[in-house]
This record gives sequence, C-alpha cells and structure tokens, in this order.
Amino acid sequence: MTVIKKGVIFILTVSACMFILAGCGGNGVNNKSPEAVVRSLIRSYQEQNFQNIKECYGLAEDEEVQEELQKEIDYNIRLFKAYKAKSIDFEKADSLGKSGDSQLIYVLFNYEPEDGEKNQKCPVLSFYFVNENEKRYFVVPAKDVTGEMSQYSRAAYEKFMGTNTYKKYKKDFENFQEENPSYKEELDKRFSQSAKET
Repeated sequence: MTVIKKGVIFILTVSACMFILAGCGGNGVNNKSPEAVVRSLIRSYQEQNFQNIKECYGLAEDEEVQEELQKEIDYNIRLFKAYKAKSIDFEKADSLGKSGDSQLIYVLFNYEPEDGEKNQKCPVLSFYFVNENEKRYFVVPAKDVTGEMSQYSRAAYEKFMGTNTYKKYKKDFENFQEENPSYKEELDKRFSQSAKET
C-alpha cells in the first residue's frame, strides 16, 4: 500500500512514475505507434474499459490476468476514477530513446476535474516503456522493468527536465496547484476511499 500511495504523489509531482507500456490491438485501441498506444492505454483507464486495458497489455479477451499485473491495472483504474475528470486532452507524446529493445515514451495530458475551478485543467506527465512485436506495440508490466531500464529512465528524465516541454508542464502544474490548493488532498482521499470500496 505504501508503493501505491507514493504512486499517487508521483503522478502529481512527476517524481518517478514509471509505468511500462507497449501496444494494444482491439476495439478502440491503436497499437500502430508507441505514442498511439500510450494514448490508448490512458484513454482506456479514463473510460474504465478493462477489456481495452487488457488488450493494451497484449492479453486476449479470455486470457487470465496474472496477480501482479492485476494489481497494477487496479491501481490505475482507481487513480483515474479518483481524478473525476470530465475528459482528458492529450497535449504531447514522444520518445526519450531506447533501453535495449524497449522505447521510453513520455505523455503529457490535461484533465478538468469535476470539482475544480472552471476551465482549470490539471496537467499530468507520465512515462512508459514500449516494446514492439511484428509492428505492433504491447504493454510491458511494471514487474518486468529491469534495473537497466530503470537506470536509463532516470537519466532520460533528468535530461528531459531541461526541455521547454517539461518547463511548461511544471509552470502549468504550479498554476493549477495555486488555483486549487486543496485538490491534491481531495485526490488522495478519493483514491484511498476507492481502495476501500474494492
């Protein structure tokens, strides 16, 4: 549960959120590029569409989800439910290079909380590893992230912090926090409550 709690804090502060992605391939899922599959996975979490989420991890409709991956999926479903977002808008997604066969993708999106200030959108920055298999991209479960991949992601993140994209994200997030000072606390409460309901 400590790891889950830290995950919520990370997504809001972008300290070290490393989910691992690759493609999907089914209804409402686009697995034709690393960036497209990242957007598909996030959209599937926003829509609470479990079947599309499974497809993003390369699992068939009737295939059983292993326990560790199920925990990862459950965590993100609860997180997106806690966002209480009216909708999500993707701003940017791009590659930060490769570690072995895995490509590191960042995605920046915004969402407007139902209980936030009017027209105030919360920016979220997340990072994903994406693998390719026969021109399709599939999600790599977090448990399969190697030490080498983690080391690469840390170095890539440090370099990314010097970009205009990151600086704009940071400024937008700080503005959102100023306009919604109690939002993070409310998000934590909603996330904790949803965990109790499951």
